[in-house]
Amino acid sequence: MAGGEAIGGNGAGLKRDALPRCLHGKGPRSWAQRLWASWHPRPPPTLLHLPPPTRQHLRDLATLSRRKGRDAQGQFLVEGVRSVEAALDGGAPLVEALVSDAASERGAALVARLAAAGVPVHVLPARDLDRVGDARSSQGVVAVARRVVAGALPASAGRVLLLDGVQDPGNVGALVRTAAWFGAEAVVADETTADFEGPKAVRAAMGGVWDVALVRVPALAPVLDALRAQGVAVWGADLGGATARAWTPGGPAALVMGSEAHGLSPDVRERLDGRVAIAAGRGGGGRGVESLNVVVAAGVLLHQWLGQSDAAA
Repeated sequence: MAGGEAIGGNGAGLKRDALPRCLHGKGPRSWAQRLWASWHPRPPPTLLHLPPPTRQHLRDLATLSRRKGRDAQGQFLVEGVRSVEAALDGGAPLVEALVSDAASERGAALVARLAAAGVPVHVLPARDLDRVGDARSSQGVVAVARRVVAGALPASAGRVLLLDGVQDPGNVGALVRTAAWFGAEAVVADETTADFEGPKAVRAAMGGVWDVALVRVPALAPVLDALRAQGVAVWGADLGGATARAWTPGGPAALVMGSEAHGLSPDVRERLDGRVAIAAGRGGGGRGVESLNVVVAAGVLLHQWLGQSDAAA
């Protein structure tokens, strides 16, 4: 095959000279091939090698960094080695992947895993990949996934976290990660909450976007009405609420976390079955600290609700 030896054995794989530098081998087998052999007794599958992306394709992918582009294309970016590994582990609907010719060894090793999952891979110069994602965050690997956010809550969801105006995308991603860790079935956000599928939120979720149902709605009020009609108790995190130490929701329940700046919105407050608060520790809650970060607060409450009940079970 002209232009370099193909990896895969049937002449249809990814050319050796098109691979990132850390996949170039000096002997009969590269270190990536030896790594694959240590995982599997059979040869690696044929790598789905796409031609280098066109400038227009790169421009289209770059628009996925903005919500308008994600809405138009129905896709979003998954940036960084750990995030792409988590996407593969979670069976994410990956459309394609881009790997820099200067990727780290760990990033380059993902080529084999992506191929095994049937994900087409572009290998391209680092300067071109920089046009698509955040070079500092991508580590030379960016994947494109079909959108996973739904417009309606699953009917069976009985452990739900709702976000009311949480505007920081890093906090939103960390809340998804926390909800997934404690076994919440769904996370619901209103239109004033940052996008679940924005690059910063996806990175902060650390794979949580594949482990919990994500729902975005224009407003939370109709969702809360529907939950209550189904017998789901709706609680809100609020400084004026009862202490979390005595909080035992029991049965199907939902917890609403509000904005750090404004708290819970009036429409949400009037639909709560109860409010819960986290008391400051002995000697804590000084004049310089008004409240906990929303992610920390959610972690404490989710542990009290779901972590404790699982331990008791």
